[in-house]
Amino acid sequence: MTCNPHHLINAYWRLRNNTENVVLATIIETLGSTYQKAGARMLIADSGELNGLLGGGCFERDLVEQAHTVFETENPKTLFYDMRSPDDAVWGLGLGCNGAVRVLLQLLKADNDFHPLNRIVEVSESHTAGILATVYESDHPDYSIGDSFFLAEFELDDLSQKGNTPVSITKAAKQTWRRRKPTLDTCLIDRHAVKLFFDLMRPSAQLLVLGAGADALPVVQFAKALGWRVTIVDHRPGYIKPERFPNIDALLHSMPEDLHERLPLDRFDALVLMTHSIEYDERYLRIIAASRIPFIGLLGPVHRRDRLLDSLGGDAPNIAAKVFGPVGLDIGAETPEEIALSIMAGIHAALKGRDGGQLGIKDCHPQ
Repeated sequence: MTCNPHHLINAYWRLRNNTENVVLATIIETLGSTYQKAGARMLIADSGELNGLLGGGCFERDLVEQAHTVFETENPKTLFYDMRSPDDAVWGLGLGCNGAVRVLLQLLKADNDFHPLNRIVEVSESHTAGILATVYESDHPDYSIGDSFFLAEFELDDLSQKGNTPVSITKAAKQTWRRRKPTLDTCLIDRHAVKLFFDLMRPSAQLLVLGAGADALPVVQFAKALGWRVTIVDHRPGYIKPERFPNIDALLHSMPEDLHERLPLDRFDALVLMTHSIEYDERYLRIIAASRIPFIGLLGPVHRRDRLLDSLGGDAPNIAAKVFGPVGLDIGAETPEEIALSIMAGIHAALKGRDGGQLGIKDCHPQ
């Protein structure tokens, strides 16, 4: 998913308990350096309360003011904030952010289950990926600003036209799917120009932790704070107790050899092997080797990783490139909490194709 929506998921379930409408603010375009990128979303309550951040405080105050008119008129609107001017008078704040963003404001109605937020939540909590297309400008009488269309992954992979979605929208959605990044596109429908924001929607990232020892708890806590869905597996039934992991998504007792039958392993985005038993690590790794999990993290020093890989024999070369051991970034971690932070930071960096270095290093010029 372009931007992790876990704050929206939590807000959605709270919203379902009341009948108050909210405004959804979505960044649909960015230019230059910005706090958030296209696809980032924030909710604005009628009281002005915010759930999420789009500009790091740069233009949220104005967004709240603009949202008032959306509540009053129920009409969506698109705003453009240009903070690239060196003039300190930009927005009266002297921000110097050196970027510009285009934001779409939509009223989400309780009597319509807060659509399209309900669709975003549905995708995030399911195993269905796809493209969410949202109209932000239109002169077509049947396609209004704020209208949203979801095209599931199977529709994007299939060359044939499915459903009632116009061909031009489907083609643009497929292009976005291939590019793997949000886009703006203009579609011609019945000779009318309809401009849409196409955004990738993916299920929440899933982490599999093999080993339910005490050091697994902070890993779970950091992963959940980042919006991951977490499954813990252990071969020791006494460790698989719900009260030990109250926020876990799934807790499973399984011997290594039964794992592939108990879980759809290819569903996971990352795995951390932390049984603290070389024997059980070897047995679990033997099963994992046949999966398509893109990140496999191992605790312990390099020689332990090499021993575990050697135990796979001819299968080792097939997974060596995605095995990280010791798992985590080098942040000088010592405590279980610091190690957990290191592990999740390392996973996040690897899946984003980053090396985890200091952001400011490239701008430093030692004398």
